[in-house]
Amino acid sequence: MTERTPHPHFNDKGTLDWTTSLVEAKAKAQAEGKRIFIEFGREL
Repeated sequence: MTERTPHPHFNDKGTLDWTTSLVEAKAKAQAEGKRIFIEFGREL
């Protein structure tokens, strides 16, 4: 398993591999046959 990219705003303890680029996420998901989870919000 490769090291996961952390959440950009808080420590999720490596739960998911995060990205802030939709283009990058789509390419990675397609290559791995996975779906994309989009979290939308704002940093407080």
